[in-house]
Amino acid sequence: MLHQERQKLEKLSGLYDRFVWEGVNFVLADVITAFIDGSRSEFIINRGINDGLAKGQLVLGHYSIIGTISDLDSRTARVRLVTDPTSKIAVKIAELNVGGIMQGNGNNSAKIQLLPIKHKIKIGDIVYVRKKPGFLDTSMIVATVAQCKRDGENALLWDITVKPACDIQRLNNVAVIIMNPHEQNQTGYAELTNRFLAGR
Repeated sequence: MLHQERQKLEKLSGLYDRFVWEGVNFVLADVITAFIDGSRSEFIINRGINDGLAKGQLVLGHYSIIGTISDLDSRTARVRLVTDPTSKIAVKIAELNVGGIMQGNGNNSAKIQLLPIKHKIKIGDIVYVRKKPGFLDTSMIVATVAQCKRDGENALLWDITVKPACDIQRLNNVAVIIMNPHEQNQTGYAELTNRFLAGR
């Protein structure tokens, strides 16, 4: 059982070797229900306040950020996926020292707008979630550029479409990233996965 849980954690936090995760907990959760259509994109997961979850926390699925905790109760939480039309996340593209806001577009995609065309952006470029104090201490992959063209209303700006870095619709389990866990009331899986990380 412990070996299986460790394998699951390592799969979900596949960028562990590339980023410093000291002082971070991953709370594993199963996807209870998925709502994915043109009007909304969200998961209901089987972890909540009792497990240390809180609104705004970032959610990891198969190597990448897939969404944020938008609502929760004691035992369950709602994850607003990055493709949801109401999702807005600060991001940066590849190694460019410039960022923008990635907004869900429905249909398993998102948009990044208002970036000047002076920045060289190409299909396949990696999109990273920017650091967010209290929620994420290092940039982390979220999507890749699928289309890049001049904005139809302003030829000096890019109109960028991105796709999630993983196949969100196939996910059965996720991990919620909890920063500064010693300040949280951690229980259950949080304590278990913390031991896994410490034992690597």
